Amino acid sequence: MAMSSTMRRADGSLVEVDHKRPTDAAFGVVFFNGLGSPPEEWAWVREYLPEHAACVGYNRPGHGLSSPLPGATLEEQFQIVDELRGHYLEGLPVVLVGHSLGGYLAAAYAESRGGAGLSHVVMVDPTIITDLKAFAGTLPDSWARQHLLLESLWAATGLNVLRPIGAFSEHYADEVKSRLIEYHALPRTWTTSYREYMAARSYPPVQRLAVPLQVATATKGTNIAKHRASQERMLKLSDRSWHHVYEDATHIGIVAEQTHAKQLAELIVPGSWE
Repeated sequence: MAMSSTMRRADGSLVEVDHKRPTDAAFGVVFFNGLGSPPEEWAWVREYLPEHAACVGYNRPGHGLSSPLPGATLEEQFQIVDELRGHYLEGLPVVLVGHSLGGYLAAAYAESRGGAGLSHVVMVDPTIITDLKAFAGTLPDSWARQHLLLESLWAATGLNVLRPIGAFSEHYADEVKSRLIEYHALPRTWTTSYREYMAARSYPPVQRLAVPLQVATATKGTNIAKHRASQERMLKLSDRSWHHVYEDATHIGIVAEQTHAKQLAELIVPGSWE
């Protein structure tokens, strides 16, 4: 069973962590959340992992109980992951799994560390940084920014507790659903997400990975051909890469719906897909 706690860093700041390490752990998993999502978004995926999997989910700076880190660089974000690995997953081969913006962060972290101690990367409907840069100033970019600001305003009024984000509330068990509603009711969630979104537009694209790569793409509700082609570009990051397309999954549903979560869990287990 996963435990929620905080990890205190050398400077006294906190990182909120959702972790589990069984005594017979054979490998570790670090989950990178999507924009505006807490570790609970991985609840069903974790449920379908084998008992010998050690898992670490965490809130990035400014989210949940994690201390803010204004203007945090990518390297500062990656140092947190280094500390999480050292504290909770020492001695284990580690799988990096990220959804949406977290998919980019997982791959970028793997590239920055040269694959040391890593098993493979799983990018789940990842944000494509080159696309994000190309969208800057366009209508989709404007809509995304307005959405985050409006969610922050809605949370500040306290009314979004009565109108939780439907894509989340539909799929999870009641206990997880309640935690998600509480998380999304915090204005801080959305103001931090807005800052993350703006920062991501200046992130460098990932160039090359030294480890295998799994890319899982959700196409429901998208321009299928365009979205699939964009995601397929990620396959060039590794000499060993696989693409899995889920035509009946939405961007949120690919992690939130049990059927898809089970399929993602199979991609996470080392050696199960080779």
